[in-house]
Order: sequence, then C-alpha cells, then structure tokens
Amino acid sequence: MTNASTVVKAGIDLGGTGTRIIIRGESGILNTMTLPTAEFCQLEQKDRAQTLASHVLALIPKGMELISLGLGASGPVDTASGIINNKDTLECFSFFPLVDELKKILGINVAIDNDAVAAVLGEYHFGAGKNSQRLLMVTLGTGIGVALLDKGIPFRTSDHQHPEAGHIPVSGNPATCYCGLRGCWEMLASRTWLQQNLEALLPRTPFEKQDISFYQTMSAEREEVAAIFHRYGNYLGRGLVTLLTLYGPDLTILSGSAAHYYPLFKSGLEESLMRADAYAINKRIVPSELGDIAGALGATVIPELN
Repeated sequence: MTNASTVVKAGIDLGGTGTRIIIRGESGILNTMTLPTAEFCQLEQKDRAQTLASHVLALIPKGMELISLGLGASGPVDTASGIINNKDTLECFSFFPLVDELKKILGINVAIDNDAVAAVLGEYHFGAGKNSQRLLMVTLGTGIGVALLDKGIPFRTSDHQHPEAGHIPVSGNPATCYCGLRGCWEMLASRTWLQQNLEALLPRTPFEKQDISFYQTMSAEREEVAAIFHRYGNYLGRGLVTLLTLYGPDLTILSGSAAHYYPLFKSGLEESLMRADAYAINKRIVPSELGDIAGALGATVIPELN
C-alpha cells in the first residue's frame, strides 16, 4: 500500500500566455514552475504532450510518486473526450487528444476541466472559498472566466460541459465578440477593456508595469482616470448582477489581474448591483486569496471529481 506522505498530485494551468505547473503533497505545495505557453506552440503537435509531461516529472521530489494530473484550460473544453476546443486563445493545445496522450506517457489518472473550474476548486479547497455552500468565482483576465460550485461540485450544462458564462449579453454595443455575440460581457468587463482604455488615456504608461498605488494617485489627480475605473465597475456589475440573481451564491470571489484594482472600481460595481429590497441579492464579494496559483492548485483536485 502506498504511503500517503510519499505520493504527490500535479496540476497544470494552461493559459494563452503562461503554463503553470504545481506539485502538491500531503503537506502542501512542494514545487512549481511557470513557462511561456509560446514555447509549446513552437513544437510539433506530436511533441507537446511529451514535453509537458517531462516538465511535470522534473518537478517530482526524489522518492515521491506521482499518482494523478489535473489540467485547467482556457475553454471551451470537452471534459468527456479530454480535448480543448479553443482556437482563439489556446490553439496550440487544442484539437488533439492531450489528456489521452498524457495518460499513455505518465501511466496515471489524468483529467481536464475549464480553467475557471480549476481556479474555483483552488479557492474552495485551499483559499477564500472554504466552507462556502454555493461559491461563484469570476476571473478577470484577458477574457472573463466564470465557475460555480454547489457544495463543492461544479455546475454543469445538460451535456455535462462547463457553461461559458463570461459570454452573456450586457449591452447594445454593436461590436461582435469572437464568441459570435454582440454586446458580450467579456468585451466590456475583461482586463483587456480596462487596459486598452487606460492606455488610450495614458499612452506613455504601459498598464502592466504599474501597480494599484499608481492608479490610485492618478484617479485622485485626474477625474477621467477615476471615470474609467467607475465605468469598468459598472460594466462588470451588468453581468455579475445576472449571475447573482440566477445562481444565488453565498460568496463571490473576484480573481485575475483586473481584480487587483477592486478598490478603484468597487463603487461602479456596487452601483450596478443595486436592487429593491424585495429583489435583494447576496453581494458578499471578496478578492481571491490564492491569486495566480489558484488555477494550477485547483487543477490538482480535478481527477478526484471523475
């Protein structure tokens, strides 16, 4: 019988920009690595699973045994076939049986889910979502990721897939999202919108090179900067109020790079969430506790769901 103290589980967060790997043991995180996803895109498709597996194995501490691997991937993801179908932001890992190939190479249980599911599992088991009965998580990055857990189990559609709830209509904007929808929430409330509008106003200020203190100062000095954050909060609230009304979570977690600016867009968000008392919704909203590691850490739990 395998000693629980000598076995480890691996989790991978496959993102359009970065690929993060975590090795988790009984005592917690034992090893981690982040690689540019572009490195895998330069390889022949037949070599991508092998290279990914090699990186995982290189992180296993000596004397320990890897027993499972979970992957969280930017969707759409077919959890039954183990195939990613994302031509827009994760094409190099899409349209081939990545999970089956990793199973053959590693000889262990391998499972995959949407990256939003991986992140909410991370917060539920190890972060801000502990003890939540119905946990909603919204990740504000290049796009918008949404996932809901009901007593720790991911909410699914009738065909057992993860609903892409970042793609819902929230405005009359005539621009068409890559999902095919006009007025899509992701186009207005992802970090991409915030970044583009701030850089247009401050053209010599790269968004990703500034922290919240810089934008707090700029918002105090320039009304138009404060107005962008307020508008962003409004846009975020337009979609979030729908999710809170339909799902009724007891806790909502905001994560992703744009969530760092929550104090600056909080007033705009709260304005969009206002309802009459008879239609009140649970507005308990907190920032992510795990930050960027939530997806890879949560991915270590995914094989346990199957």
